[in-house]
Amino acid sequence: MITLNRNKQSLKYALQIGKVPVYETDDDGNIIYIVIDGNKVPVETGEYEIGYMQPVEFKANIAMSGGEAEAREFGLNLSDYNAVLLCDKNIYPISETSLIWHHSEVGYKDTDETIVNPKTADYSIVKVSESLNFVKYVLKKITK
Repeated sequence: MITLNRNKQSLKYALQIGKVPVYETDDDGNIIYIVIDGNKVPVETGEYEIGYMQPVEFKANIAMSGGEAEAREFGLNLSDYNAVLLCDKNIYPISETSLIWHHSEVGYKDTDETIVNPKTADYSIVKVSESLNFVKYVLKKITK
């Protein structure tokens, strides 16, 4: 099976990059900066969270969850996922720790747009299932 180009939609994915520092924010959620030796530096809280790389645009087939046959195929209940993403195999480095943007715009935590806000993503990946020619990603909607 090969995925047809006419069935593909534009999406974005972001790969997890590991732990990143959490920055202090003001009442509006903007990062607080201080100036050190003429450089604007964000104030760290001393805590860490999971960070993501800059989102990358890609094209793939996406379908909203469709029935019990799919649920049994993945070993999940229908309430465990909301959509299935289908891509040709070995094209994208997407994994179970990645985030997907479908309809929403990518949001950032800083004004320079370097720190991705994972809460703006539409889906997280619950499970990856590979076949001979394609990969299925089971997606769970992120509550906003």
